[in-house]
Amino acid sequence: MAVVTQAEVLSVKEHTSEIREYILKPDKYRRFEAGMFLQLSLEEVDSSDYWPESRTFSLASYYNKEKVIRLIIKKVGRYTTRIFNEVEKGSEVTIKYAYGDFILPVFDQKNDIICLAGGTGVTPFFSFIEALEEQNELKRLKLLYSAKKYEDFIRLDYLKDKLNNAQLLLFTTQEKNSKTINRRISKKDVINSASNYQEAHYYICGTTNFNLDFKEKLEAENLKNIYLDQWE
Repeated sequence: MAVVTQAEVLSVKEHTSEIREYILKPDKYRRFEAGMFLQLSLEEVDSSDYWPESRTFSLASYYNKEKVIRLIIKKVGRYTTRIFNEVEKGSEVTIKYAYGDFILPVFDQKNDIICLAGGTGVTPFFSFIEALEEQNELKRLKLLYSAKKYEDFIRLDYLKDKLNNAQLLLFTTQEKNSKTINRRISKKDVINSASNYQEAHYYICGTTNFNLDFKEKLEAENLKNIYLDQWE
């Protein structure tokens, strides 16, 4: 059952002029699964009987002892522009959480988890990393992360700290440099990243075109464990 609660904004971090990270401290903190999402409203709400204008955002953190929630928000329209203009450290927002089935495999604690991220589509995979690390299963995760330029990667220091070179593959599509693979992610990259590609679980999060393109390519390989999320 979804929880409706006020949440205090503990911090705001600017990654780029259009991407910010918000740490929220909900009054009511409940357990949730990695990969789920919430609804955020700038209005104060007492119950779920009335729900005002809001936007959905992936949870960029897993259930934790600090009882905080991390969001990564990209300014893409009128409401997110309002969030950028109005929400600062100490602000109060209303959230309703948690929703979604873009979650880690429940009945498989063995096979690889291959994550394909485009831009801010990396957001739910931060919660995957936290959850798998807590379960001592982080070695199962491989992240193929594509951005236009190197400076566009989000929380890159964190990713490099948690994942080794075999687990983290970085791609830049509009910039050539020695730190990344200078092209788009290919189907071969995805297949080769899995130790047993037929049994691996494939999580895809990016634009509609990004998601559908990889879904089609992986289905052509007769793969079954394909999950899509969308951030735009």
